[in-house]
This record gives sequence, structure tokens and C-alpha cells, in this order.
Amino acid sequence: MSKYYIEKQPFKKVLYRQIRKGTNEMLNAYKDKKSVVEIRNLDIVYGFGAKEFTAIKDLNLNIYDGEVLGLVGESGSGKSTIGRSIIGLTPHSFGQIKILDRIIPKNIDRGNKFSKNHKDIINFMVNKVQMIFQDPTNSLNPFKDVKTVVGEGLSNTKNARLIYITDFDEKVYNNIVSQVNQFDKLTDKLPNYTDQMAKLTFNLDNSYKVVFKDLLKTIDEYKNSDKDFFTPFYNKLIESEKQRQTLVELSEKECKQRLIIEILKQVGLDESVLSRYPLEFSGGQQQRLGICRSVVLRPKLLIADEPISALDVSIQAQVINIFNELKKKYNLTILFIAHDLRMVEYISDRIAVINKGVLLEIGPTNEIINNAYHPYTKSLLDAVPSIESEKGSLIGSIYDHNIHKYDENNQPSWHHVGNNHFVLATESELAVYKFEKQKLNK
Repeated sequence: MSKYYIEKQPFKKVLYRQIRKGTNEMLNAYKDKKSVVEIRNLDIVYGFGAKEFTAIKDLNLNIYDGEVLGLVGESGSGKSTIGRSIIGLTPHSFGQIKILDRIIPKNIDRGNKFSKNHKDIINFMVNKVQMIFQDPTNSLNPFKDVKTVVGEGLSNTKNARLIYITDFDEKVYNNIVSQVNQFDKLTDKLPNYTDQMAKLTFNLDNSYKVVFKDLLKTIDEYKNSDKDFFTPFYNKLIESEKQRQTLVELSEKECKQRLIIEILKQVGLDESVLSRYPLEFSGGQQQRLGICRSVVLRPKLLIADEPISALDVSIQAQVINIFNELKKKYNLTILFIAHDLRMVEYISDRIAVINKGVLLEIGPTNEIINNAYHPYTKSLLDAVPSIESEKGSLIGSIYDHNIHKYDENNQPSWHHVGNNHFVLATESELAVYKFEKQKLNK
């Protein structure tokens, strides 16, 4: 694989950047998983000339299908900037962001806003990526009622009917397939609904074909091997097809109303709040409305930018549980941004630690929490008080980035320390980190 990342710039300018040693191993740690987001050699720069500030430097990161990736760092570390750049709110100056195999323009707002390409990328981002902001009070329009606020995206995209009916199709399909795949004589397991639809244009006709033609035909063929086992599934599909015919007659407005009520129930609210306004709710309830507004569109990627930091501790746990439930129900991929490592522990599959725009450590949640290597990660863990702490100062280890003596000839690289856990360090630093761990384990 190439040792350099090459990027063509305007006016026939070509930029080269050496790929940091160990980067490819870190990015290919999960070869069996499909990437929803691929970030390569990303730089984000604010300002110009003497006021130029590099917020993100040479970021390489994958976010995998169905996972919750916790992105952790102190205030000003660049974690929110990463989230905003993925969704296209903040332009990037170098590198590449790819979502579902589609390259995102460096600056979505640049160029002809009435062109077909611009409309396509906006529609793609609205339907596939949604963001939940830190302050629910400022992110919800106080002059609009709940029905309007939660249904805002559906009103803009006008795809409530498509979402509602395909939701029904998906439930029918996956429910039957999950039971059929348990049949011990079945040699080839049936794929899920998402995998089947990924091969086709996403519309009502293709969804109908996948569930009520292709699956029905397959189940009918399986009846020859075990009639008693497969006949109930065949009958269930016939019955569900009749239900679907009634749903197809629903209008866009009726489907939108049903979707809004359904998502409100998922977060512990009901249709009685539809005519109320955001400022009538508590902070925790407002954040639930923000979650509803994003998830009702059924995005593939959900970016949660410190969604619990402004909430009481008791409410934080409730919101975390809501995220977990919605992830399972709607097969969400979530980038969960926070500064509290301990809270991220309860929701994340993996954790990435960032400081001053540089990714320092990444790995499975259990590895990062219980086997942290980088001193910055350790300082974040020590910053959270616990009942096991010894008597004395509440301040644990304090990280000073000046301890790293990096120069042109002494640059850190990515090291695999086991269990798909990677840390950014020089060879000598890694030796020190390992020695310190050995002393603690004695």
C-alpha cells in the first residue's frame, strides 16, 4: 500500500502527505465489518494567515455499521469539530470523508446551490446522517409546536409514507427470517432486509418485491422440506400483505402523524404533547424531542454531540438508555461525542480519544477503560471521581503535552497493543507505558 496520501488541489496543485506508520493496520483491524464512515488524513483549519488555527490534524478513523463509537476529549480537543465536519456543517481543508462509499465535498455550501449535484448531496446527507446537538433549548424552535419540530425533517424530505410502509415491510421480513434461520436443516441462511434492499433502489415497489414476492417464493419452496414448520410463515406473509394494502392507501400526512407519535412513544412521551412547545418541557424532555427529530428520519448515521452534558446525572442515565434502545430498534450507527469517559463506557462499543485535534488512542471500550496506555487517556479516567478513590486530592494524573519530545526525526506511530487496541506513541514512549503497567500490576 502507498506510503503517501496524494490529493489534487485547484490550479493543478498536488499535495503529498506521508502516511503515519501503523495507520493502515489500525484502520484494517476489523476487516469483517462494513464501514459507514471512512475518514482519511483529515485536516480542518480555521482562519487565514496569522490567525490560522489547525483544529484537526491528520485524522484517520473508521466508524463501522451498527456500532456506537465514543469520541472523547476535553473541551477544545476538536471532537465536536469532527462531528460537524462529517455532517457537512464544517468544511475540511485536506483529506477525505466518505459516508456509505460516497465522498463528501470539502465544502458543501460552495458552488451552485441549484445544481443537481448539490441537491443530490443535500438529500443524501439529510436522509443518511442526522445530528443531535448539545443544547436542546437552542436547537429546538421555541415558536413551533412539538408536532412541527419533530416532523420538520419529514416535511422537508416528503418521504414519511416511504419510511412508514418500508418500516412495516422490514418488521415483517426480519421477524420471519429470524425464525426461519433457526431451522436446523437450512444450509444457507437468509439475509436480513437491509442487506437485500442495499442491492436495489430504495422504493416501495422494490420493498414489496423483496418481502412479498421473493421471500414468499422462498418460503413456498421451503415448504417441500418441512410443510408443518414453514406453512405458518407462508400464511403470515399472506396476511401481512393484506395489511400492507391498507397502509398503501394512507396519505403522506397520515404517515407523518403516525411516525411522529411512534417515535415519541419510544422516548417515553405520547401524542398528548403534540400541541405543546419546546420551552414547556424540562431539559431532559427537550433532549428527547431532539432525539425524536433526528431518528424519525431513520438515518444510517447519528451524530450525538455531547447530548447529555447539559443534563442532570439522573437524567443522563435515562437518555443513555434511550440511545441504546433506539440503536437496537432502528439499527443505528452512532458517533457519541462526550468529555466524560465513564459515561461513554455505558453506551460505546469502541472509544476513540482525541486531544488538540490529534487522535491518540482507540480500541474496544473495555480495553480503553481498563487498559489505557496513553497518559492523556489516563488523565481523563482519573478526572472522574469514584467511591474507590483514596483519601486526598480529587485531582488524579494531569496530562502535559510537552512531555512528548517530538521533532522532524522523532514522530509517533500507531502501535497495536492487543485486542484491536491502538495507541499513538514513539517506540521509546511505548516502552515507558508498558513498564509503568508492569509496575502497577505487581
